Amino acid sequence: MSLSVGVTLPNYGRLASAANLARLARHAEALGFDSVWVADHLVAPCDATTVYPFDRRPEPTAALLDGLVDFYEPLVTLAYLAASTRTVRLGVSVFVVPYRNPVVTAKLVGTLDALSGGRVIFGAGVGWLREEFAAVGADARVRGRVTDEYLEVCRRLWRDDVAHFEGVHYHLPPVRSGPKPVQRPWPPIWIGGNSAAAVERAARLGDGLHLIDLGPDEVAPMVARLDGRLRAAGRPRSGCTVSLRKGVLVGDDVDAGRALYGTVEKVRQDRDAYSGSGIEYLVVSPRQTKSVEQLETALEQAAAALLG
Repeated sequence: MSLSVGVTLPNYGRLASAANLARLARHAEALGFDSVWVADHLVAPCDATTVYPFDRRPEPTAALLDGLVDFYEPLVTLAYLAASTRTVRLGVSVFVVPYRNPVVTAKLVGTLDALSGGRVIFGAGVGWLREEFAAVGADARVRGRVTDEYLEVCRRLWRDDVAHFEGVHYHLPPVRSGPKPVQRPWPPIWIGGNSAAAVERAARLGDGLHLIDLGPDEVAPMVARLDGRLRAAGRPRSGCTVSLRKGVLVGDDVDAGRALYGTVEKVRQDRDAYSGSGIEYLVVSPRQTKSVEQLETALEQAAAALLG
């Protein structure tokens, strides 16, 4: 199984700027990466106590949010990058669906896909930062059910000439909306998360499952669970891409204790292990660096290891 590989770009933090993002996106495209990806937050709540759900430390503590203050909105950022590139695909890992009105989300994503010539991958998630839910006036307790309804509203607006939806959390009267996305019936929706609920949502509403920071041995059970849910839903396995977002660090002096960390040979072995476990698409996050030049080098090292 061959892997496609995308790369995350810094749309927040010290290196986030218009010039840097365009420069890095063009560099990633030239290196042969299939896609560029950005993240999603709207505000950095003060005094947050929520623990990041993908924190793999033995004793996780409240998430540190200082680096999320200057955070470029993902869809606006991807529109800017669409104009700065030609062929590279444009992804968000992941868009927090229940933060925003679904009609607005559908309009923005549909417009982006139309203007970019059909390059959008819509990574979609339920969110995790409870204090951020409070800040945008959303209820974190029902975020899964709201996400399901909002995604269905988006799908109908993208697909149907006249869209209509009746749900518990959203009512959409009959409406017409365009432009329609170039990708039909809609841009691929990759459901983000490692939970049973994420697998179920991907089988019902997604075109992919977007796993986060798992090792190769942890992937196979997730793929098996997805296969079972797809069969139960009467859907073909070929219609649901399994992807993974994972950090990458390439170097002869790198501690190789983690997957995609170590020498070029070690990283390639990990890549092949992921492919063997069922991963079809990697979205890699190079290490944090102090300068855009260092990040360009990290992109080059990742490309040499993963695309060679």
